[in-house]
Formats: sequence, structure tokens, C-alpha cells
Amino acid sequence: MTKGLRIALVTAFPPGKRTLNEYGFHLARAFADHPDVAEVIVLADILPDPEPELELDPAIRVKRVWHFNGVGTPLRLLQSLGAEKPDAVVYNTQTASFGDNELTAALGLLTPVASRLVGWKSGVIAHNIIDGLDLENTILKGQGVRQAVVRLGGTMVTRAMTWASYTTVTLRGYVDTLKNMVPNADVTLVPHGTFEAGNRPWVSQSERPARIVTMGKFGTYKRLETLLSAFDRLRQLPGAPKLELVIGGSDHPNAQGYMEALAQSRSSDRDVRFLGYVAEADVPQFFETARLAIFDYEATTGSSGVLHQAASFGTVPIFPRIGDFVDLCRDENLTGGSFAPRDADGLAQAMHELLTDTAAADRIARSNRSAVAAIPMADIAAWHLGKILETPDMMPVFE
Repeated sequence: MTKGLRIALVTAFPPGKRTLNEYGFHLARAFADHPDVAEVIVLADILPDPEPELELDPAIRVKRVWHFNGVGTPLRLLQSLGAEKPDAVVYNTQTASFGDNELTAALGLLTPVASRLVGWKSGVIAHNIIDGLDLENTILKGQGVRQAVVRLGGTMVTRAMTWASYTTVTLRGYVDTLKNMVPNADVTLVPHGTFEAGNRPWVSQSERPARIVTMGKFGTYKRLETLLSAFDRLRQLPGAPKLELVIGGSDHPNAQGYMEALAQSRSSDRDVRFLGYVAEADVPQFFETARLAIFDYEATTGSSGVLHQAASFGTVPIFPRIGDFVDLCRDENLTGGSFAPRDADGLAQAMHELLTDTAAADRIARSNRSAVAAIPMADIAAWHLGKILETPDMMPVFE
């Protein structure tokens, strides 16, 4: 392999709090740790409020060049690539990486093909795709006309994204969707990968406090009403231990005030704590001091990074029996408790069973930790580097 590769990585990045920032952080570190990489240039989002940058490996350099919801994002990124002249660029994306309105989201997602057209070998990590989303369970609920427009525009943008040098997706179903859409596209299933947990000691369920956690950006398809109702019912079941529910995360950008309203409604409940955003350094303790991690989702939008974090740190997940959770468990040999969406009684029962049967919970936790440990982020980075150097990059003819 060629020595001294310089890789540009386009991603949201800590200390920013945009979606996929943690994934971008771990992927940058994995690239930098590879012996054949000389430098990783992170082309990151500009923070709304200035904050000190993280202390990083000397091989990682962060340049904040694009604004979330900025119409100038493609131009800014192309200018930065022209100035830096990397050997290749990798885009870490989901459907709303660059904006939460149709125009800015689409412009950002069109940048990979634009960068390829001007000469940069460009890879895309697509954590989700529009055709894989249930728009009725998003902020577009009940807006049939707007859903149709978003679906049509999203399909066009998705097709264009596959014209990058190569595209990877994190779920097998997305490969089938994209291959049906653009048969000649270079699309590969590359699993999410596991954030580095180090050689942390195993903490069994019986050694952990009777704590339940959840984490995310809440208020749209990720909500908390079912979980809070289930937690109330769980505390009333015979033999239930003294329990605590800890909620980490913040409002979804399109649901401002959601968390504050819920926190106020629970201000007198000492067993429910709202932590706010959980910094990267605090993630291990957040999960290792809990028995269960709950996913109160009404829809799914790709492979869950939080689920992989919970698995890494031995916390047993409980998730709804829907879409991408089912596919992810099948693809990556993960398991956990389950319930029907919005079914508070079913969620309470699933939590009760795994809290009282610690042996069964330990078996699930150990199995999940082994499954995710088999896909370290170092392997994900190595795959991308191999792909970058695989063949000369030539624009194919698409049907």
C-alpha cells in the first residue's frame, strides 16, 4: 500500500453535537491509526458557538468549513479540497447531515459526486437513505404533498450520490434498494463498526445499579412518552427493585422545547433524571452504570450508533420490533428485549423480565459485546483505504 496517504473526511465532528459527530470522531482516529495514513483532514461543521477543539492525534487536523443549513456547503467543501489536495475524500452522511430543509440537505448530499467530477476520488458512507425512511413517522407526518416531493427529490439525490467513486451502506436492505435504483453503482455493505471500548473490564448485570438509560435526539420519531409510561408501570410491578431512569440527549432540531417540557413534567420524580447531551468522554460510564438501554422509537433511520455503544459496554438493549432494528440484528448477530411501538405495557414487561433474570441479561450482553467487537472501527477504516487504492477512478456510464 502507498505510504503517506492524506485522507479528507467530511463529517460533523465534536465538540459539535450534530448527528454522526461521534462516528466521525472514531472514524478519523481509525484512519489516523492506520500505518499507511500520513494525515487526516477533517472538513467539519462550523460550530454555532465557538468551543475549544478536542485534543487529537497529531495526524488529525480539523478544519471547520461548512455551515449546517448553509447553501454554500458544496462550494466551501470543493474549495477546501482544492486547497488541501488530499489523495481521497470520504463523506460520513445521513439524509440530514447538511441541513434540515430540503434544499440544504440535497445540496450537501450532492457534493460527493461534484467532488468526483472535479477530480477527487470520493467515497460515501450512507447511514440511511430517503427510500428507507417512513416519512409518516417524521416531521412530515400528515403532509402528503410534501412527502411526495421529498420522496421524489430524495430519490434523485440518492441516485446522484451513487455516482461517487463508491458508496457504502450499513444495512443489507439498503444495498438491494440502491442496486435496484442504479444497477451499475458501486455499492457495498460495510457494517457500522464498533467505537473503541479499550480493554475495559466486564461489568456484570448483578454488579450494576438498577438503572435504565436512553440516549438520542428526541421529539420526532425518537420519543420518550412510551418509555416514561412503561417506567411508571414497571415501578408498580411486584418485586420491582428501586429503579432509576436516566435520559441523555437533547431536542431534535425540529422539536425545540420537547425535552424541557418533559423534564418539567417530571420535576418532582426523583427517579427520573435528564442529563442533557452526553459528551464522548462520558459515554462509557453512562452505559456501564446501567443495566438496560431503551430505544423508544416510532420509526428507524438506519443502523443505530447508540445500539452499538450499548452493546460495546455491556448494556442490554430493548427496542421496538420495527424496520432497521430487525435488519440490524439479523445482519450483525445482535439481540435484546423487544416490544411493539407505543406499547407501554409490553415495554414494561420486557424491562421487568431482563431486570429480574440477570443471568439471561448477562448472556445477551456478552453475546452482543462479542458481536460488535468482531467489527472494530479499524477494520472499517482499512476497508475504505483499500477501496481508495483499489483501481483508478473513472466515471462509469449509468443506466
